[in-house]
Amino acid sequence: MQARILAPVRPTEDAEKVRTAILNLFPDAHIATTAQGFEAITSDLVQLRAKVWQLRIIDTFRGQVLHGMDALQTHSTFRISKQAALAGHVSFPATPHVLGDLTLTITPSPGDPLNIEQVAWWLAPETKDGEIVGPKD
Repeated sequence: MQARILAPVRPTEDAEKVRTAILNLFPDAHIATTAQGFEAITSDLVQLRAKVWQLRIIDTFRGQVLHGMDALQTHSTFRISKQAALAGHVSFPATPHVLGDLTLTITPSPGDPLNIEQVAWWLAPETKDGEIVGPKD
């Protein structure tokens, strides 16, 4: 799968802190500077997945991925708090932050037999009483 992360950088922000926020969740991301801030591309969601599992927000994360899914299940787009990412956490803001958030779009790779719903269940398997009961791999 591939993830595209868009991160705006406002004039009052430190661009290096925004870059660090991206790398905290996506350490292998290739980051490019754009007119609005940064665009990062990665195929490694292991750090994000591990952080979500560590924070025990698996069901919330799965909900975000499924809610952001397009009708054809070809991709999912949702927001992660830039400030939380800078602190090494994952949070899904209810409304857009004034400084902007990390906008994450997950897309299965070309030729990948998985659709985005299957990717969502890999990222965030089923839980019961806070414990993972679905497949972990």
